[in-house]
Parts: sequence; C-alpha cells; structure tokens
Amino acid sequence: MSKLTGKILIVDDDEFFLAMMEDMLKGHGHDVTAVSDGVIAITSAESEPPDLILLDIIMPRMDGLEVLQILKQSPQTADVPILLMTIERSEEILLAGLRRGADDVLFKPVSSEELLARVDLALQRNQKLNVLKDVIRRHLDPSVAYQVFKQPAQSMQLRRTHLAVLFSDLRGFTKLAETLAPEQTAGLLNAVFEELVRCVLRYGGTLDKFLGDGLMALFGAPIGYEDNETRAVCAALDMLESLQKVDRSVGVLSGRQIDMGIGICSGDVVVGPLGAQMRANYTAIGDPVNVAARLTALAKGREIIISKSVAERLDERIKLESLPPAELKGKRKPLEISRVIPGQKLEVVFKRKT
Repeated sequence: MSKLTGKILIVDDDEFFLAMMEDMLKGHGHDVTAVSDGVIAITSAESEPPDLILLDIIMPRMDGLEVLQILKQSPQTADVPILLMTIERSEEILLAGLRRGADDVLFKPVSSEELLARVDLALQRNQKLNVLKDVIRRHLDPSVAYQVFKQPAQSMQLRRTHLAVLFSDLRGFTKLAETLAPEQTAGLLNAVFEELVRCVLRYGGTLDKFLGDGLMALFGAPIGYEDNETRAVCAALDMLESLQKVDRSVGVLSGRQIDMGIGICSGDVVVGPLGAQMRANYTAIGDPVNVAARLTALAKGREIIISKSVAERLDERIKLESLPPAELKGKRKPLEISRVIPGQKLEVVFKRKT
C-alpha cells in the first residue's frame, strides 16, 4: 500500500483504462477524480488543484502535451506534479514531455506495482515542496512568495536595492513576563506576533526576523514597489490598531496594556542571503537598518517615528508631525524625524506584482 495518500486527477480518453486506474488508486486510499477530456481536466485542476495529475498524451480535442503546457503556465497548477502516460515508446515523446515540465513519463502498459511506486514517489516530493512553501509563506505575502517560487535565483540573490525597514518593539513586556508563567508568556507573545505579522504581510512586506519581543520587516525586498514607504507606514498604523485586539487578553492576565514603539527608515541597502555557507538568513544590511532600529528606541508607547527619507516619499494623505532633530548613536549629525499621527484610516489600493 502507498505510504502517502492524496488528491489525484486522472486524465485519459480510454474509458476502460481510466476506470481501472481509478479503482486501483481509490483502493489504496487516494481521493481520485477521473476525466476523459483535456479541456475538462484543465478546468478541474485550476478550480481545485490536486496533489498529482496522471495525464495521457494521446487524446482528442486537446492532447496531453498541450494540457501539460497550459497547466505548467498557470499559477494555480504550476507546481502540481504531472506524470505523463503514453503508449508510444519513443525518445521524441519522452523529451517533449520533460521539456514541457512533466515530472515523469510512464509507458503503457504499466504494472500496478510500478504505477503505485511512481505515484508514491511523486507525492513524497510534492509533500516536501509544500513544507518548504509553508515556511516561505509564513515570512512573505502570498504574491511575493509566488514571485520567489517563480524566479528563485533572481529573487534571492545578494543585491543592492532601495527599501523601507520597519522595527517594532514591545514596551514593558519584560516586566509583564515576570508576573506570568512561561506558558502564558509564550502564548501571549505568539498572539501579539500573529497580529503584527498579519499587518506586515497585508501590505506586501517581508518578515525579516523576530527580535525577542519585537520584529524587523522589509518593504521592497525580495519584491520592490514604488510605494515601499507608504506600505511600511500603513502596516505600522495597522500594527498599533491591532494591539487593541490583544489588550483584553493582556488585561485579563496582568491588569495592564502592552505598548509598542515603531521606527521606519528607508534608503539603499544590500539584501539577500547573509551568513555562512551552511546556514544563511535572508536579511538587509545598511545604514537604513541601523537608523530604523535607533528610531524604534526613540519611539514612545504606541508611537511611530520615521526618518526624513520616509516622509519625503509618503502618500501625501498621511498626516505627520515634525519633531526636533534627533541625536542618534553612531550618527555625526542630528537626523530629521517625524511622528506619524496615529488612528489614521487610509483607503490606499496596493497593486501586487503577480
């Protein structure tokens, strides 16, 4: 019996072979959909992507190679493994299928043992790929994740780019943690991060890392936008608003509220995998990163402090309050800064790159 079970779409115009395949795979615990037409197969796969597709090549109306090409070009089905089946034993057919993206080619007649082994191997590979995708999606907005999957080499290489860097830091959380059990502290912190990360991803940002009771996020990498600064500030405003959702649970535990400071700076940085050959993290390095961290330290409870570089590129509808120039550690000259007026509601439509 197969080690894994999954949703399998079988496409073959031979009704006898189709029924035999369907019965055999169902008998091994798979959820099977069987169709005898390539066009119907495309509609079925795109509306409800399966875990695996078994696709015959020789079919009327639209042959399997055409169906394969369409499925591999569709965002919904591009990563679904496809096993081609054909009665024609030729190198030309084999190469044509592999060049269009087939994961394997099976030559009919195929024994049940071989078929089940190929199906199991394909499902195992797909499971591993899905695990990696889940990890990436936890850090990236879905549209950004799609670009990374589509062009991993270009998206993840070390390069210089302009982006906005956001740091957030919870205030008073250390004292609060002293009054709670470790399990309560971890649960509360996870609840807060759940809300904050959702705000980052909502505006196309990338979660860089968690920093104790804070986080770092990038707006402009690995996918860049013309409005990186506006996205970062809108995410920050949402983050402050999201704290109200956790105030009640925090109040029940401790009788107090959590405050948070946010700092945002923008400019040119180097982004990409940084670290050792054995282990590297996708992050940003450059002066804007350091400045954003310093601004976060300046921000009071539930306050957003931004640099001049951010203020100059913001959507003009965002209201700011100019603050006295700040003396930052490591900077020779005072830095012009502004405070974002909290509670603003902006109807900004962000176009995603898909």
